[in-house]
Order: sequence, then structure tokens, then C-alpha cells
Amino acid sequence: MKAFFFKLTFAALILAVISYLVFNKLDQEQQTGAWPWLLVFLYGVNLVLFQLFIRNRSKKVSSFANFFMLATFLKLILYLAVIVIYLLSNKTEAAPFLITFFVYYLVFTALEVSSVTSIQHKS
Repeated sequence: MKAFFFKLTFAALILAVISYLVFNKLDQEQQTGAWPWLLVFLYGVNLVLFQLFIRNRSKKVSSFANFFMLATFLKLILYLAVIVIYLLSNKTEAAPFLITFFVYYLVFTALEVSSVTSIQHKS
């Protein structure tokens, strides 16, 4: 758990620095003011889900797989709800918000999947 926490925190800090630098170079219409909140939101969701994965890893492989798929499905529904709500209230930031969300999602998901699979192989 500690290793994942440090990897996740390091990735979030790197993303924060890159986002800050990139968004300071872009015009106002190419930016989303939600990037820090997206970062915190995705960081928190991934941290909580990873803790749940750790708690359920000692179960049978089939029940862990079911739990993993259900948790991933619910996470995607939550992400979709956040995207739809944000875009309905901030239509002018649609493209920058979606691009930022997608990049953060890819980084955090890759980290989560690699960590979960490495833990499952050790068990």
C-alpha cells in the first residue's frame, strides 16, 4: 500500500507541475480551471479503490476478479457523471476539460492496473 501511495503521489505531483506549466502557456479558451480539482478527485478515487482492492485480494481469484470488474464499472459511471455534470455547467471548457480528464485518467489507471496486477501475482 505504501509503495502505491508514493507512486500515486509522485504521479500526481508530476501531473500538477506539467499541468501548471502547460496551462500557463495556453490561451484562456484552451484552459480548464478544473485541472487541480480533477487531479485531487482522480487521486482520491484511485487511492480509495486501491485500498479496497488490497482488502479483497485474499479472496478467491474469481471473487477478486468480480470485485475488480464491479469496482471499475462503478468508477467509470462515477467518472461519466462528473464529466456530464461539469460539461453541462461549463460548456465553454468542454475540450480542455475532456483532454485533461483523459490524460489524468490514463496515467492513474495505468498506475492502478500495474499495481493491482503486480500484487495479484505476488499473492
